[in-house]
Amino acid sequence: MIWLILCTQAFAGSAALEEARGIALDVASYGDEATVDRRDSWWAGIQDPGLQQVILEGIPANPDVRAAAARVDIARANTWMSLSALLPNVAFEAATQEAPTDAMSLNPGAASIPNYGEAFASLGSLLTDLAAATGADPSEVPDFSGSGSTGLPDTFRQSSAMLKGAWTVDVFGRQTMSTIASHKDARAARSAAHAQHQATTAMLASAWYNVVAAREQTRVVGEQVRTAQALLDIVQLRYERGEGSALDVLQQRQQLAGTKALLPRARAGQTAAEGLLSAAMGQQRRESLPASSGWPALPDAPGLGHPRRLVDDRADVQAAIKSAEAAGLRHGAAYSALAPTLTLTGQYGRQYLTLDDTQSVNTWGVGAVATLPLFAGGRTHAGIRAARAAKQVAKMELQSTVLSAVQQVESAIAAETAAGETLDAVQLQAKAARDALTESKAHYLQGLAPYVSVLAALAADQAAQLALLDAHRSRLDARINLHLALGGQWRVPQESSQ
Repeated sequence: MIWLILCTQAFAGSAALEEARGIALDVASYGDEATVDRRDSWWAGIQDPGLQQVILEGIPANPDVRAAAARVDIARANTWMSLSALLPNVAFEAATQEAPTDAMSLNPGAASIPNYGEAFASLGSLLTDLAAATGADPSEVPDFSGSGSTGLPDTFRQSSAMLKGAWTVDVFGRQTMSTIASHKDARAARSAAHAQHQATTAMLASAWYNVVAAREQTRVVGEQVRTAQALLDIVQLRYERGEGSALDVLQQRQQLAGTKALLPRARAGQTAAEGLLSAAMGQQRRESLPASSGWPALPDAPGLGHPRRLVDDRADVQAAIKSAEAAGLRHGAAYSALAPTLTLTGQYGRQYLTLDDTQSVNTWGVGAVATLPLFAGGRTHAGIRAARAAKQVAKMELQSTVLSAVQQVESAIAAETAAGETLDAVQLQAKAARDALTESKAHYLQGLAPYVSVLAALAADQAAQLALLDAHRSRLDARINLHLALGGQWRVPQESSQ
């Protein structure tokens, strides 16, 4: 019976996996037959020491990751508790009881004990009659009625020391299915922890590049202030020489003041970004964050592979599959609650009885109890309906998880392509704006162009530099989201090496 259950559930688990793969194949519009290896951590391929430090230090300290690990421990403990119901229970029991001697015959636990009170009373009466027949003094006959000093003790003590055991034989596999379901839950919790790990890694990487972007913006704005100040000095000198107008000076002062106004905002953004990253890493001081070295060069985009790989590489999909399998097992266990249960019992030990002295005897016993549920107020059938509904919910959640995963991958692919093309275009725009600024300044100094052309070129250059920052940031975000959507390696190198 147990082997049949195990084979059936193994088939059901394989069916859930194939169903998830079938959904991915039906809705995905990407992928190829190329072999893809995602065993390496994706962040290891980015040559950015700051990113490596942030992830290696931030993952162990992140509260969400630690909570997910604790949920795995809980699920594993529940598995062991469920497994214990399949094993015999053995206990040592010691008991003692003291009661009035007159109540010995009324004690339900002393059904096998003779009525010593009546026996001693009969003995006392017999000895009194013998004394009267022989002419002896009846007062010298011992008093067995309990009123004299030589009579039966007022109380007695009954004790026992027993080794007891019980084993519920899982004939119809109810507890076996529950135990396997608990094991599936533990594996689902582990996959969910991996998914949390992956999401936290992406969050830390995104927070790190927010810091990099904020620092770069502060640097770029500072350079723009210095450029505007140098240009103001040139315009002022030309005005003093009579080669320029006061309007040129005023316009450049306005330009400088507007650029300086961007600097406090950039610094505030940098402080906020560093504070958020410190909190995500479990740190209290942002001064301990690593130094950044600008925008890293990204490696080639990861291979997509076949859509069916998504089911194996995405930890959240794996968690949904295990949860669906566990729900199916609990559905079967709910039906098994209608079947009889068989419990084998046994005990061995020693019993003690104390009156004037203590007597003991070895005792043992074995037995079996078969229980057939007849009426439980509808609880069993309600449990079956609830388990059926839970199974359906798990199945729908699995479908939703797979559909969401496919959609995330396709969106990430589109964003990766768009971000790369945008960065290329903005880089050309920034270079053209810088060349235009250089040329306009040269023409202005030669008296071949009015100062208004320099102002326009300067504003265009500043806007292009800030747009380039945004393009770099969007490019990194797109790559991070693509790695997150594709799945793969879920652990940092330190964890995988342990």
